Amino acid sequence: MKNIFISLSFAVLSMAAIARADDSPAPSTDFPKGTFSLTTEADYGHSFDLSPTRFESGLVGVGYYVWDNFSLNAEAAGFSVQQPGPDSIITEFDLKLRHHLYNSGNFSFFVDAGGGVSYATDRTPFGGTYYNYTIQTGPGVSWKLRQNLFLMGGVRYWHLSNARLEGPTHNPSVNALEGYVGLMFTF
Repeated sequence: MKNIFISLSFAVLSMAAIARADDSPAPSTDFPKGTFSLTTEADYGHSFDLSPTRFESGLVGVGYYVWDNFSLNAEAAGFSVQQPGPDSIITEFDLKLRHHLYNSGNFSFFVDAGGGVSYATDRTPFGGTYYNYTIQTGPGVSWKLRQNLFLMGGVRYWHLSNARLEGPTHNPSVNALEGYVGLMFTF
């Protein structure tokens, strides 16, 4: 899974470098360099591995477009997790890269990738640890509702694991597919 994340991150960064290297005039975009964003989203996820884990979450984030269509985002999320054994509540903080690959009119298509740290009220997944790392990546779309306000949605692969902090016997993981919908305000 680590290799998938590294490969996707490299691909996103490479696309940004290629776009930045182009000497032609920059096309008009809703996400120009120097723009800040505030994001809020609601997520639902379900594991696709042996652990029947489900979660709902809410997220808030702030971003900065370091290049046209390419942002670095800091996010905080809260999760309600239903799992075998005691359910838990998770707080998560992560950094995410987002690249809008296609803009046309009110529509944009983007990919994002990120990772972070989390802490749970009970061992998550059951038999694991309280402290874990997360990795997430996937495609999304945005639709301009009005000036500087966008509806967003998409799917992500979400991985939670403690990277063997307490040894291999306490390193179960959750691999899930999450869907999300949210709003992004740019300024």
